[in-house]
Amino acid sequence: EDWAMTQNNLGAAYADLPMGDRGENLRKAIECFQNALRVYTETDFPVEWARTQNNLGNAYADLPTGDRSENLRRAIECYQNALRVYTETDFPVEWARTQNNLGNAYADLPTGDRSENLRRATECYQNALRVYTETDFPVEWAITQNNLGNAYADLPTGDRSENLRKAIKHYENALSVYTETHFREEWATTQNNLGAAYADLPTGDRSENLRRAIECYQNALRVRTETDF
Repeated sequence: EDWAMTQNNLGAAYADLPMGDRGENLRKAIECFQNALRVYTETDFPVEWARTQNNLGNAYADLPTGDRSENLRRAIECYQNALRVYTETDFPVEWARTQNNLGNAYADLPTGDRSENLRRATECYQNALRVYTETDFPVEWAITQNNLGNAYADLPTGDRSENLRKAIKHYENALSVYTETHFREEWATTQNNLGAAYADLPTGDRSENLRRAIECYQNALRVRTETDF
């Protein structure tokens, strides 16, 4: 048990290591998490098993080398495993975090039915928002709102205008937490996303939509300077 705990800790350290070869660090992290899972079985250590499955999913999702689609499919499998233990009733915060991770993996998946992948991503993000409320988890709420906006903006099927209006709503929600003062980079990223949604909106007053897009991009440029970004 102590060996498994230390393997998990070692994997987390490799996963967080900011220097060196990122791909190699994550491969070492994956090996450590897989080692831990030899002891942390779902039957004997369900909570530790779920935590390690989530960590392993994050490592696969972040892995910059190898087959991107295969890495994300492994991440999805790990997150789905974790959700067998992390239920909304018993582990609401962990459940919401894993739902958000699973949504990101589906949204990033480069193969398969793009619409179906994004539909699953939106479902996961909406699940997460059942726990991540603006009142109790403002930062996580804003992150998930922005993720949900991206999923609707990228959705290739359905009513394009309706999808973009939903995206705009979610970006505007995120900006109620992501202020320029307290979350400068996140604010700028969301302003850029919001600008793109307005610029692509095929219905309504085209001039007004583009004026709003311009305003958002100009806002983002207050943070995204040529020097710093």
